[in-house]
Amino acid sequence: MLSTLLPLTLIFIGIQITQGQLLIRPTYVYQNLIRNMHDFFNNTCIILLHDTPNVMENTSLDETKQLFSLQRYLSGTLHIRTVFMDFQMFKTRVGKSYYHIKRPLFVLLNDYNDTRDQLAYVSTWLAMEYPTWLLFFRKETQIEVFFHNIYVPFDCQVMITRDNENETDEEEILEVYQIDAQSKIRIMNFGSWDNINGFKGPTLSLYQRRNNLYGHNLRVVMAHDPPVSLIHHNERNEIIEVSGFFGELMKLLQEGMNCTLTYIETDSWGLNLLNGTWTGAVGMLIKNEADIAGMELMMTSDRLDAIDFTTPVYSTKCRTFIKRPDLTSIKWQAYTSPFGANIWYLIGFIILLSSGLIMIIKIVVKTISYYEDFEHSPSTLSEIMFYVFGAFCNQGMQQSLLDPVRMVQFVIHLTAVVVLAAYSAALISFLAIKTFVMPFTTMEGLLKDGTYRFAVVQESADYTFFQNTSDKVLRVLFDNILTKETDLPINYLDGLHRVCKEDKYAFMAMDNIAAELQQKLTCSVESLDTITQTTIAMAVPNRSPYDGIINSNILMLRDSGILQRLLNTEWSNQFKKPKSKWTSVELYDMVPLLIFMFCGSVVSSFLLSLEHIIHRKVVNNKTLRIIQKKS
Repeated sequence: MLSTLLPLTLIFIGIQITQGQLLIRPTYVYQNLIRNMHDFFNNTCIILLHDTPNVMENTSLDETKQLFSLQRYLSGTLHIRTVFMDFQMFKTRVGKSYYHIKRPLFVLLNDYNDTRDQLAYVSTWLAMEYPTWLLFFRKETQIEVFFHNIYVPFDCQVMITRDNENETDEEEILEVYQIDAQSKIRIMNFGSWDNINGFKGPTLSLYQRRNNLYGHNLRVVMAHDPPVSLIHHNERNEIIEVSGFFGELMKLLQEGMNCTLTYIETDSWGLNLLNGTWTGAVGMLIKNEADIAGMELMMTSDRLDAIDFTTPVYSTKCRTFIKRPDLTSIKWQAYTSPFGANIWYLIGFIILLSSGLIMIIKIVVKTISYYEDFEHSPSTLSEIMFYVFGAFCNQGMQQSLLDPVRMVQFVIHLTAVVVLAAYSAALISFLAIKTFVMPFTTMEGLLKDGTYRFAVVQESADYTFFQNTSDKVLRVLFDNILTKETDLPINYLDGLHRVCKEDKYAFMAMDNIAAELQQKLTCSVESLDTITQTTIAMAVPNRSPYDGIINSNILMLRDSGILQRLLNTEWSNQFKKPKSKWTSVELYDMVPLLIFMFCGSVVSSFLLSLEHIIHRKVVNNKTLRIIQKKS
């Protein structure tokens, strides 16, 4: 923009001088002060503004030479992009696209009434805080009168230089601003300049100098969202106090900025509707119904287009939480789970192999020689396997007289001792330690499961995140599950309560808030894998004059450790996992074994009865045949 306007510098359009001159200082004063201000604020360009075109017709030859000299010094000697423009040309050629000019320094060469009137007009559509201002004043000009009906925002950097009444050839540099549009102009010393010592600027930063709002009232919008924001009412439903992390943070900011706070309650963070309007706290900031949203707000792209965020307060992770699977259910696989399937297969193979080996040894020995004790030892493979299985169950086994069989029996008993010890230890651990298995650990698993409902806080950045996500899984989750939820929770506590009360209900929350709220829930919740890392901050309207002082105070609280102490105090359970502890084995843990024993007793009794019936029938048949033969 400036590159197209630089040729215009040769035209030198300036003020129509009713007083007879354009410049009210010697040329070297303009040169040095403008250069010093440019270097101090690190501006990229300089725009010298005046009020009336046709400068050549209204300016003397000497003054024209001074203008040429000033322009050559700034652009030629210092290589600073410099342009002379009257206010009307600035309005026509630049207009509201001024924000394309990066870090400009606007200079007003005098304080005449025409200049003041043009500045007052420009201030109605120009963001005064965007450029840096340097105004040259005469001794007799009253600053309060000059800025009558000209609003100089709190974060605006307007420097006024005027002759020092006590010293000749010395400039006193002041800075002016207002707390708000209705308050008086405030004047502070910025620095000084003289021809011998040069420029002396301030040693403090902008918000170290402007660290006081002098009791100005700030409207704070908040939502009741335990534990981070708690709003307390009296009998007339008036807000009497705010607590929680953000409530305490606002109190610290109030003390640091010396302001008063008026709290406004809202029921939602803010959602961007299809027609482009915003609801909740974001909507109130846009409509200028509040000065700051003192609540946790996620930084999202659509919100960044609508409001300004403060310095981040903390970072956290967003996860989906589900109710911990019930541990009181009967563990039907409790007595097989200590060993994997491969180990059980190996134990069965060892029993079969050792039984077969004993059977082969007996057959070989019997072929070579004869032993009478063979008649009293198990001889069939099924009998041998039964005895070997008994050995693995820590039962005795009939001793053999054959040394090869004894060696096999020794190996069987030794293996059985090791297997039984390992199984007993694993079984005790399995029964005594309360473990659970998550049905899924990812959002993709939740989607594939198909039995869970899913919800987020209504009119929040969480909902917008799923609405605008490019992730295929999360997009399908939003379209197929989340959009079907017509009654979304109003805050994180409400959502986690629903996780405990309702069957198969999943809810997304920030992990530090969920950890803090765990003690208020009637169940234990478990988190899935992290969905996203998010940054939490407060928010102010676009172009808020108080954004800088709020950020400055937040940074001081962070650097001094107060912010971290506040986090630790308000969120004592942050990121802590419950520790494992010893628990006794409950009766329901023994149910599978008791059922197995009961079923075994029933089956054994049935088989015993059946065997007894068959035996009696066989005996009766034999007796009947004997009687028939005798007859």
